[in-house]
Amino acid sequence: MKKVKVLWSGITGRTGKEALEIAKLSDSVEIVAGICRSDNNFYNYDELDSIKEDFDVIIDFSHKDSFDKILEYALRVKKPIIIGTAGLTDEQMKAFENASNIIPVFRGGNFRFKVKKFIDNVVEYARKCKEEKLELVETHYKTKKVPSETAKVVAKRVLNETGKEVEIKSFLEYDELINDWKVADFHCRVIGFKELAEDVLNIAIMMKDKKPNGVYDLDRLFKEKQMEDLYNFLIEAKKQTYANENIKKISSTRVGSHDYKYSSKNMIYHDTYFGGTNFMGEEVVYLSSDETPIWGMNYYGVTLDKSLSEEAVDKALRPALMKVGDDDILPVRGPKEFINDEYKYIFEVTGDLDYFEGEETISKNDKKVYVLKCHGGTIKR
Repeated sequence: MKKVKVLWSGITGRTGKEALEIAKLSDSVEIVAGICRSDNNFYNYDELDSIKEDFDVIIDFSHKDSFDKILEYALRVKKPIIIGTAGLTDEQMKAFENASNIIPVFRGGNFRFKVKKFIDNVVEYARKCKEEKLELVETHYKTKKVPSETAKVVAKRVLNETGKEVEIKSFLEYDELINDWKVADFHCRVIGFKELAEDVLNIAIMMKDKKPNGVYDLDRLFKEKQMEDLYNFLIEAKKQTYANENIKKISSTRVGSHDYKYSSKNMIYHDTYFGGTNFMGEEVVYLSSDETPIWGMNYYGVTLDKSLSEEAVDKALRPALMKVGDDDILPVRGPKEFINDEYKYIFEVTGDLDYFEGEETISKNDKKVYVLKCHGGTIKR
């Protein structure tokens, strides 16, 4: 894999120093240049137009007084920017929001993957618990500004997704760079800046090929990554189940059902259908980790000319379904069009993997002999 090249603004800061050491040993990312206010080994903020190194992403962990220059520079060179600078004014916040329509922009109250998992767990707990108000206790190093951005993100997400309030209690006790958050039995601790630097560099990799489309944060990146993984997994799964005539069914899971199953490292696909010339079925994708259903599709098909049932399947349907992923249409059935001798397969679909509706038809010598309708999307609790 080609390394993602980073220009780091605020390179002499605590996070920047850790990132430099990490990048030296990385196979996926490198810091090709740095910017700071007073170090002759790096560019300063009056030398931005002198930067000669080629780079893919800008990371800004500097100072609010330098932020305007680095954002203007990012807009000039049309590069994605990850903003970790604290204390921005309302005007600066508005400026990067406007910039997000021109270049890809990442900013969030949290950059740490471990903390994201903690936040997700707290939100899920809030959905299920009986309490109407939750308490978040955070304890930090003595110079930390509180309430922390992470605590604010927890409170906002819990309120938006469950309607419940979170009371934040903040304490400054540690002499070392330690951050603690606790809600009920859920606890998250981060120490120092090494892990933060690792996660920010991974975010740079994820942001490299993004398009300008509003402000990105960690939740959005994870969701888009999950959808990308789901997209690719569906192509794999469908070519290893019904579409592939060499694949055997598994034992029926319901009375009278025909079943196929495919697993990868992260996901499980299960297709169950009933009938033959007239049939109905359902596909579900689960996360392998805990078998949580995350995506599904229902379908109903009719063979209009019963005398051509097996022939239509052998010459048109299965061969077409094996072409899934060959074009840019959603990989939920086959391609937009497939022709085999006198048979013509067409699939039309609207929407995306979050929610879609589609129709599949097969014609022989321009006479429709088969039709299927399907709909589905992501599954959320």
